[in-house]
Amino acid sequence: MPLLAQELQLSEKEVASVLNVYWDKIRKLLSSLDHNRVYLKGLGTFYVKPWAVDKKMEVNHRTIDKYTEMPTPRSLMIISQAILDNVKLQNVKEREAELMKIKKRKRDERRNQDLEGKG
Repeated sequence: MPLLAQELQLSEKEVASVLNVYWDKIRKLLSSLDHNRVYLKGLGTFYVKPWAVDKKMEVNHRTIDKYTEMPTPRSLMIISQAILDNVKLQNVKEREAELMKIKKRKRDERRNQDLEGKG
């Protein structure tokens, strides 16, 4: 960061502040689960890992099971939030599965074109 600050003629604190805002935005985009992939030119694609989605869904299921035994107004709010989270997580899984199907189809099409060109 010192080199970047020097190159931009800014203090290291200012550069760190801008970078923190930038990374916070990416984290919020991913953690909102409205976007399961974020592409940054020059840095690559950041995405929600499938195992993390599965793990969070398991935690939510255990939470729901725990609080349904003796429901209180507070536990009903917790259950409701866990259910909403699981709906979002399921949407992430479905979007990811659809992306994988598209990638596989494109890969197969390229492979078929290569085979046709050689034959």
